[in-house]
Amino acid sequence: MATFPALTPSTRTYTPGAYAHTIAQTLDGDTRSVRHSNGEIGNRLRMGFVDMTRAEHFSLVSHFALHGTFATFDLAAATIVAASITVPSGYLWRYAASPDIEEICGRIDVTVDLELLPPYLI
Repeated sequence: MATFPALTPSTRTYTPGAYAHTIAQTLDGDTRSVRHSNGEIGNRLRMGFVDMTRAEHFSLVSHFALHGTFATFDLAAATIVAASITVPSGYLWRYAASPDIEEICGRIDVTVDLELLPPYLI
């Protein structure tokens, strides 16, 4: 299984997901929520990397080139250790979009958006 490059992001924004569910209306007018599974969907992680070296930038771009927005991968412990994110067993990450890369006067800043997928969607 592939692993995201062991880079430490400068910023992390985690958006928790929710359980897949449907809201149904009963005959007496009440509403009920029916959960479809025990797996959460919609978990997002946005990471920002500031002032990357050329080697770090190359490893990140190469990783995206190999995986795109289709293939899944795991995150290195160094990447999420400070974010206090606990990922359930079997869940893997994938790119939600291509990385945003900004290079000004030799300084490279990259923002990466990832989404967490439960095992039954992989």
